[in-house]
Formats: sequence, C-alpha cells, structure tokens
Amino acid sequence: MATSPFAGFKIPELKLPRLDLDAAFALHKANLAAAQEAQAVVLEATQAIVTAQHGYAQELLAGAKAAFAAKQPQPPQAVLAEAQAAAEKAVAVGKRNVDLGVAAQRRVADLVAKRVQASLAELKALAA
Repeated sequence: MATSPFAGFKIPELKLPRLDLDAAFALHKANLAAAQEAQAVVLEATQAIVTAQHGYAQELLAGAKAAFAAKQPQPPQAVLAEAQAAAEKAVAVGKRNVDLGVAAQRRVADLVAKRVQASLAELKALAA
C-alpha cells in the first residue's frame, strides 16, 4: 500500500481581519455630516452673494429710472460724478462678494482638512 506524500502537510488557518462595523459606520456618518456642513457653508455664502447682487441690481434699476425720468439733461460734471460713484459701488459690491466666497472656501477647506485628519486617525484605530 502506498502512502500519500501530503500526509503530514497541514493547510495554514485563514485569518480574516477583524472589522468593527459600528466604528466603520460611525466614520461614514461623521464624513457625511462634514459634507453636509460644507454644503451648508457654501449655500449660505451663495445666498448672501445673490442677496447682495439683487440689492445692487435694484439700486441700478432705480437709478436708471430716475435718469430716464429727468426732464433736463445733467451737466457733464454730475454725469461724471455719478459714473464714478457707480463704478466705486460696483467695485465695493464685487469685493464684498469675493470676500464672502473666499471666506466660505476657507471654512470648507478647514472643515475638510479636520475631517480628513480625524478620518485617518479613525482608520488607523480600525486597522489596529
């Protein structure tokens, strides 16, 4: 009778990594909360910019109506002063809108950076 050459060979035991589902779901939930907060920041900034633009457009419309309703033409110095004031107002509104956008971007970037650091720490803890 022949003996098998594999008689003393043992198959190594397969060990799967332990996975904490509660921690994985908590990590995902925290990431979703951070994404929702970032979206709220962007939406808030967008609403502020649109509101500012709407107010500025209403001012422009009121000024145009007043100019068309005038019976007498204005002297050149007055037209120049109004044009200069309008240009300054446009620059101020534009600067304010840019500042709002940049502030929102900074808040979102800070939020994302903090969430990434926390996620990495939590992933390290999950892997350990």
